[in-house]
Amino acid sequence: MNERRVSLKLNGNSDLEERSPGLGGEDRDGEGGRLSLDEAWEDVEKLEELARKREESKRQKAADQVALWHEFMETERREIKLRQDGQLARHLGAPLPGELPAALQKLAAHDQTQAKLGLVALMSGGNTVYKPLEELKPEDMPARIAANRLRTTWLKERRDEWLGRGEAPA
Repeated sequence: MNERRVSLKLNGNSDLEERSPGLGGEDRDGEGGRLSLDEAWEDVEKLEELARKREESKRQKAADQVALWHEFMETERREIKLRQDGQLARHLGAPLPGELPAALQKLAAHDQTQAKLGLVALMSGGNTVYKPLEELKPEDMPARIAANRLRTTWLKERRDEWLGRGEAPA
């Protein structure tokens, strides 16, 4: 392992010195053993530039996360309006064999009521809970996305079952 130490001599010499420990821990001078002030300053500037880039990267990441959160919430607000207007009833369509029309109507009405109350589903660990949309936090995004995926998957499977009956146009 090559260890490099830069120190400022305080004995009247303003040069910076680079020391590389040799075998047994002694300092090795010689070719490449001294670091000029210009070289040391370049190293400092490189480190400062690296620190600036890291800080800028952090700021950009934070800004991206804020933008993503705002976009997510706008999408959720649009979706809740669609649910308030009876989106689920339209997606459910006609009852499948063995389904009671009243059960589908009750399911759609329940979803519409929850939407009018501003509630959205969150799913985590197989459990579904409801939370007011405006109380969502960025850390709720994965649970909200999981609930949306479950709903979408269920609706697609139901549609595929309906299509399998042969009643849909080819």
